[in-house]
This record gives sequence, structure tokens and C-alpha cells, in this order.
Amino acid sequence: MKTYTIKSHDLNLQVYALGNMQAKTAVLFLHGGPGSGAMPVIKLPAFQVFEKDYLCLHFDQRGSGQSNYDLKEGLPIELITDDVLAVVKDSKDRYDFTSLFLWGGSFGGCLASLCMERFSGEFKGIVLSSPAITFSREQALDFYKRMSAPYQKRMDISIQDQLQALNNDAPEAFFALSKVRDFIFSPQNTIHSIMHIAAMSSWFFNHVFPCLFDNTSIPTLILQGKNDPICLYQNIDQQIRKTNNALIHYHLLESCGHAVFEDQKDLFVDLIKQFIEDTLSRSSFPIHF
Repeated sequence: MKTYTIKSHDLNLQVYALGNMQAKTAVLFLHGGPGSGAMPVIKLPAFQVFEKDYLCLHFDQRGSGQSNYDLKEGLPIELITDDVLAVVKDSKDRYDFTSLFLWGGSFGGCLASLCMERFSGEFKGIVLSSPAITFSREQALDFYKRMSAPYQKRMDISIQDQLQALNNDAPEAFFALSKVRDFIFSPQNTIHSIMHIAAMSSWFFNHVFPCLFDNTSIPTLILQGKNDPICLYQNIDQQIRKTNNALIHYHLLESCGHAVFEDQKDLFVDLIKQFIEDTLSRSSFPIHF
């Protein structure tokens, strides 16, 4: 494994390169969490399988792992996607591959979707694995409601105005409250993902993707577990069925939760490898359900 840092705006991003360094095909993996860092993904057996055939690139996203950053400064869309683009451009200069694929799982799937909106042309194809994305404000608020109970329990906040913000379905208002932020960014809070969500709260529950699949201009593979308790399959399944884009390749996996790469490891690997081979050999393929 090669490790090095690259500059993106004011930050040194920690990058990890593994696998076949001479491969003509590379895959950039975007970890989830948010904030888990790249190492938990690198250590998973499913991802190690790809190292035989591809150059595998990972990096610690801003405020994660070894990419040190003060999350109180916020994580706007432009900044976190610029970080991805910085890794992409550096990798294209540093290595001799001819095709680059992007993989994003959970929050990494959200980040990959944001990159699709901004610079999808940098990639030969994109894989979204249980992406943490919504397609309407209603879905985003439902997602927040399902997350709010753990927030309240973990942060042990009982102040009336904080609870009112929760009950009013206003996640951005909740995370903007000074007492909430003081706790989230204090040593008493050990839940790193909540810090990231607070840093992104100005847009995370407002930026929805109603036209993402209609507008996709490169081959896109979507893997979704039917038993996913975090990212409900009904939302993405309904949206996929509305699209008429031949570049979308969709698999709804039975007996599978949020971690597709653990619940259905072999199928996860086979579907991604087949997608890469198909994309390299032809320009489009039909939607699969």
C-alpha cells in the first residue's frame, strides 16, 4: 500500500493506493459514515478482492481519518466535492490508468451523487451502494425522523427548545441551535458521524436528487439491499422505476441490509466486476430490476 497526501484548498488529504499499480483501470472508493475514514473499507475482504485486477484508490474525507479538519468550519458541497476532484486529478497525473470508476457507499454514495452532478465526465462509470440520498424534502424529513431518536438518546438533550426543533421537523434548525452544536463539538460527544452531519446540516436534508438518474450521462450501477434499515429501498426503487435511462443498471438485493458488501459479498464483487467489464466493452445496457 502506498500512502501520501495531496493538497485540496487548505487541507492535506490522506490518500491510499493499493492493488495493481500498473492496471489500466482504477477505482476510487468513497467511504461512508459519514466520517468513518478509509481504513475500515480497505480492511474489508470484499474490497480487497478488487486489488488483484484494479488500482484501488481510497482517501480519508475531510475531517475523517488522517485528513484533519475542524468540522465546526462546516462541510459545504463545493468543498467536499472539490476534495474528490483533487484526488481524481492527482491520480490521473500520478498513475498510468486509462479508465477511472467511482464507488460510493452510504454517505459515500451521497458524495458520489454530488460528484455526478458536478463532474461525472471524469469517470468511466459510477457505482452507488446503498446511497444515503433522498429524492424529495418529504423523504429527507422522514430520514431525519428515523435518525432523530438516536440523536436525542446519544446526546441526552432534554432542553425544551431543542426538542421543539425536533418535533417541528426542522433538522437544520435543530443543528443550528447553539446548545446542540456546543455538545456535538465537545469532548463529551463521541459519535463522530453526528459531528459530520452537523457540519453538513445546512444542506444535507435539503439537497435532494429528483433528476439524478434521468440526467445521468455515464454508466451507473446501483446496488440496494431490500432489508436496509437506514436507506429505505422503497425510495430508490420508486425513483429508478420512473427513469428511462439506459445507462442505469440497478439491482435490488434480497436478504440484504445496508452493508451489501458484507451481506452479499460474492454477489457484490461479481456485479461490480461485471459492470466494469461491460462498461469497458460497450456504451450502454438496459435497466435491471
